[in-house]
Amino acid sequence: MAAESVAGEAAALAVEIVWIRPDGSIGSLAVALPAGARVRDALAALRRDPAGEAPAEALARGELTMAIYGEHCDAAAALHPGDRIELLAALQVDPKLARRRRAEARRAQTSRGRERGGER
Repeated sequence: MAAESVAGEAAALAVEIVWIRPDGSIGSLAVALPAGARVRDALAALRRDPAGEAPAEALARGELTMAIYGEHCDAAAALHPGDRIELLAALQVDPKLARRRRAEARRAQTSRGRERGGER
């Protein structure tokens, strides 16, 4: 995938922006940015690309957050060659709570099996 060069400036670093499309597929855009670029510069390149309109709008509405390799960041974060900027949707359920609920459901099934004589 070719990286988009920013307004005639010499590209010093290439980064990738990734997001999940509404159909569940992964969208990505490779961009080439000048040395010293920040996340905001990559997002500006995303807004200029037709494929990036929807995620850029969702980000502006606060529906997505940004991360670099899974570490949350803000628009002022410095970029390094090869960084992957991830546009993430908010979690629907706290992972610890979800894990606790699954464990409780397993315990409840196990105890019902014992009451019915399922285990010997």
